[in-house]
Amino acid sequence: MINKFLKTIFSGFSNSNRREKLIESLKTNPNFRTVEGIEKQGTSSPLPSEFKLKRGETKTIRSPNLGNQKNLILTKLNYRVGDIVKYGDILCEIENENVVMEFESVFEGKIIWCSEENKELSVGMEIYQIEGI
Repeated sequence: MINKFLKTIFSGFSNSNRREKLIESLKTNPNFRTVEGIEKQGTSSPLPSEFKLKRGETKTIRSPNLGNQKNLILTKLNYRVGDIVKYGDILCEIENENVVMEFESVFEGKIIWCSEENKELSVGMEIYQIEGI
């Protein structure tokens, strides 16, 4: 089933040999799971311990290094101070003239600080601070 899905995605590649190499490369990604694997393990996997915050522990979410980061703007905040977020929640949207990126939380906890919307970002700039609850 997953091979059929991947072949559909990569059908635009005219060289079938190259397409097969791309599919096999994708399968080697440790974060890649097949439908069958998800059904066996279930949709909820345990949260890695490095992402679990202890009560009172704080972590900062920073602007990523996207290479060509010219005119990168924090355009939309989905969570504000006081909101509770879970691992995988989409915190905000970051964009420039070339890309729009949804930025997800890698921590679970309470938002204790957030940046302003429509702020120009540079690499490593703070976007959110999250406290474990």
